Amino acid sequence: MNYKEHFEKFEADIRKKMLDDETIIESLKEVNSKHEVLLLKLDNLIAGLNENRKLPDDPFFSNDEFMDLMSISVRTSQLWRDQGLISYSQISGKIYFRMSDIKKLLDENYHKSIKKAGRKS
Repeated sequence: MNYKEHFEKFEADIRKKMLDDETIIESLKEVNSKHEVLLLKLDNLIAGLNENRKLPDDPFFSNDEFMDLMSISVRTSQLWRDQGLISYSQISGKIYFRMSDIKKLLDENYHKSIKKAGRKS
């Protein structure tokens, strides 16, 4: 192979490489564009899920959760309901308490401390 043939082969290889690089760059731009669209859609989906997953302003607690929260027995929970100390909802045999009713029970039975005068010796 003479010098001219070597040069032509080298030039052809370079042109092919440049075309391959341009093809790769265009493919990468297209992939990047699609990736950005997917990220935007994913962000919108996550925002929608988070919106649907917000906690209610006044959540309900089951009787078991209420008893754990208040550190009381089944009997005490029943007694407080019977005495009308706390409001509740009942569906079949299941009892539920609103957080606002639990706070109300605690607020109504809140006793502010009374500062006692110190003794003088």
